[in-house]
Amino acid sequence: MSRTAMEHMERGTVVAAIFFVAFISDLTLGKEKEVDDRLHVNVPVNEKSSETYSGQRGTTVFYDDFSSGVIDPKKWTHDITNIGLGFDIWSPESRNSYVKNNTLYIKPTLTADRFGEDIFYNGTIDARQVWGGCHVCYGGGSCLTQGRQNRPVMSASLWTSGHIKYGRVEVVAQLPKGDWLWPAIWLMPVESLYGGWPKSGEFDIMEAAGNLNLTMANGTSVGADHMGSNVHFGTARNGSQHIRNPFNYRLEGTTFGDEFHTYWLDWTEDYIRTGVDDHRVLTLDTPPQGFWNASHLNGTNIWARGGKNAPFDRPFYLILNVAIGGNWFAPSYINYPYKQPWTTGASDDYFQFWEGRDHWLPTWHGEDIAMKVKSVKMVQY
Repeated sequence: MSRTAMEHMERGTVVAAIFFVAFISDLTLGKEKEVDDRLHVNVPVNEKSSETYSGQRGTTVFYDDFSSGVIDPKKWTHDITNIGLGFDIWSPESRNSYVKNNTLYIKPTLTADRFGEDIFYNGTIDARQVWGGCHVCYGGGSCLTQGRQNRPVMSASLWTSGHIKYGRVEVVAQLPKGDWLWPAIWLMPVESLYGGWPKSGEFDIMEAAGNLNLTMANGTSVGADHMGSNVHFGTARNGSQHIRNPFNYRLEGTTFGDEFHTYWLDWTEDYIRTGVDDHRVLTLDTPPQGFWNASHLNGTNIWARGGKNAPFDRPFYLILNVAIGGNWFAPSYINYPYKQPWTTGASDDYFQFWEGRDHWLPTWHGEDIAMKVKSVKMVQY
């Protein structure tokens, strides 16, 4: 997507379709992302095991516990782009993603530590030259940025080579702690059969903020003790034709960055469910009349050629990433002890974020700012 579409998007309106169970409307900031079509192949595991979840028999088609000590290129692909989902570059460098003690780390670092501070004034970053490749998969993603266009933080985004059409996904992870960190565990379609995002759907198993003191205007915490789960579909990036289904869960007296939790998706033709550990977070049943009619979308039904649960009737693959800042953080959120260090929608919001580093950088401590992943499992029903 263009920078205008991704970074200047208005906060979307939630449409309460009849197949909702519940929603919290203040947590519906849409991520603008449109992944280009890449074919993914399932990677065999050493022993395919048959398992049962929610009465469904399944076969494990993807598994990684990182016991190899490295990021296996047969199982994972790095996204490479100068413009990630927030104020970040997604790099394949070992400073941003690595395996230690049988655990995957996705860790943000300062762009200035890699290229020097002059990069924000006179420097150029050419991803193809620096890393030998680039994926312009967000429409506005870029392979070459200059001066103030350069994002202040480098991080990583990894995709699974395996995919499923219906099944179970389980990710055992500990989330990062630090202001304006935005970890996500999510799925996108292998092929955008019904069109660009959000027409072909998206699952968000988990999204969270690393801030320890972030609340909504009413005082409800949306910081590191909170996680959200969502499903996106529709015909437009914003407004009433973009359907969001946000559900939320909070811990008491601790954060998701203090220990490991199991984040999961359970997906069949009849329902979509997500959760953490033993807690179900999101439930979305397939409406008898289909998502198109239940959502009261305008125009010709773009999912008419699909199944009853289209667009969620196609294979999806898994993505793990840590983004930084951006429009996922609502401008109405209140951060303590300092306010959000950028103006939402400003053309230089990411540079404002860099200039405000004296506020947020002291909250970034060592590997606490990394998302740590113990294992990833994908089971095909």
